Amino acid sequence: MLTFTEFCSEIAGLTEARLGEGYAAEVRTVRKNNNVQMEGLLIRYREEEIVPTIYLDPFYEQYCEGRLAEHIADEILAVYRENRFPWKEMPKFDFAGVKDRIQFRMMNRRLNEDALENMPHVEIGDLAVGFQWTIDTDDSRVGTVQVTRDQVVAWGVSEEELTELAMHNTEKNSPPVLRSIEDVLLDILSADHAKDISGDSEEERERLRESLQEESARREFPMYVLSNGRSHLGASALLSLPFLKRFEEKIGEDFWILPSSIHEVILVPVSKMPDRDKLIAMVKEINRTQVPPQEFLSDEVYCFHEFENLMPAQFREKLAVAG
Repeated sequence: MLTFTEFCSEIAGLTEARLGEGYAAEVRTVRKNNNVQMEGLLIRYREEEIVPTIYLDPFYEQYCEGRLAEHIADEILAVYRENRFPWKEMPKFDFAGVKDRIQFRMMNRRLNEDALENMPHVEIGDLAVGFQWTIDTDDSRVGTVQVTRDQVVAWGVSEEELTELAMHNTEKNSPPVLRSIEDVLLDILSADHAKDISGDSEEERERLRESLQEESARREFPMYVLSNGRSHLGASALLSLPFLKRFEEKIGEDFWILPSSIHEVILVPVSKMPDRDKLIAMVKEINRTQVPPQEFLSDEVYCFHEFENLMPAQFREKLAVAG
């Protein structure tokens, strides 16, 4: 039985041998969000600038369960060939090529403390707002690249200009979407049941809706899910202050912000659940049992006005007139 380090080296060697001349396979430790580290296999052909990263951690679990390394290498090659050129349009890496793609990214401040040292960012409570640029793929996935201080210097732009770009692009490309939790769960359940549905799918959908409405009636308080249209890195929708102020006007009161993950947050009217400690306990329990470590956002619960007032004044003023 190989150790994990030995397994990674073995897979890199097998992969490179199968690909042939001009290819190189390299194992590299990749630091992801929240300082989660994973071992990635990078396969590069000659001088390619963009290469897919295939994470080896789950494959090692398969190896430990008895799967042969040779078979794993074959699967990794299939994954590589499928994802080698996923981009709709190959991006350019200069400022002109990425400026229309720069958007906000919300993350936990403490867990990303080391990375934030070389990232322009704004701090809001225990959260940090960084910047990223996005790359769309042919299958509707989104690749992201974190913006570093070194890049900003090379581009010759100020952090104020960066903020202006992110405000415009986030609003244009990833506008906020607010839905009841019942509608979100309905979509998830409908997708899970799609392959099992016989007969009229609308009837099945209505049955699921009625079941969720019954569950909602038993819940102590209403819950709304805030994200973006792709439900990917959608916690940055918290920066859409005009949108949130319209929600506040609609419900007629302040509301709690429950950090669900880096992909979405949950909003709850304050009067429907005045017990903040209970909400904090609920968030912590969900974070420990249902949220992957690299998707964790926060254990804190904020009122909307409290969250707004934690923003640096100049940043808040800019956001207030956006959208």
